[in-house]
Amino acid sequence: MEVLNIISAIGFLAMSVYIVCFLWKFRLIPQSLSITAEYSGRYTWWKITICTVMGWLSYWFPTTYSFAEYSFWPIMPSVGVLGLALAGYYSYHPGDETKLELAIHKTGSFIGSACVCLFYIIALEQDFVWSILGVGLVLGLLIKGKRLDFPDSNSILFWEEIGIIFIIQYDVVSRILPLLE
Repeated sequence: MEVLNIISAIGFLAMSVYIVCFLWKFRLIPQSLSITAEYSGRYTWWKITICTVMGWLSYWFPTTYSFAEYSFWPIMPSVGVLGLALAGYYSYHPGDETKLELAIHKTGSFIGSACVCLFYIIALEQDFVWSILGVGLVLGLLIKGKRLDFPDSNSILFWEEIGIIFIIQYDVVSRILPLLE
C-alpha cells in the first residue's frame, strides 16, 4: 500500500510542478488546465500525463478505500478520475477542435469532477471540500482566464481543477505522513 501512495504522490508532484512551471513561465492564468497545452504546444505530453495520472488514480481509489468498508462509494472517484482522463485526452486543440471533442471534454470534466467531489463529501464526510470549491469559484470569477486567440473569460475551471487536485493530493499525502513516523 505504501508503494501505491508514493507512486500517487509522485504523479501529483509532477502535476503540481507542471502547473507552477506554467504559471512562472507564461505569467498568466488560463481558462482551464487543458488550455495550458496551447501555450507550450505540448498536446501529446499533456494527454499522456493527464491520462496516466488519472488512470493510475482509478486503480488507487478502490485499492485504498475498500468496498467492504465503503460499499460502492470507491467506484465514484474511480469513474471520476477516468472522466477527467477522458477530458484530458480530448483537450482543447486549436485548429482541429470539433464540437464532439469539445462536448466529450466538457462532459468528462464535469462528471469526473462531480464524482470525485461527491466521494469526498458523501463517503468520507469531508466538509472542507465545499470551502475549496467555493474559493475556486470566487477566484475564477475575480480573475480573468486567458486562451490563445480567444477573448478573456473567467478562470473558474482552472481554479476548480486546482481545487480538485489539491483535495486528492491532500488525501494521498495524508496517507503517506503516518508512514514517515
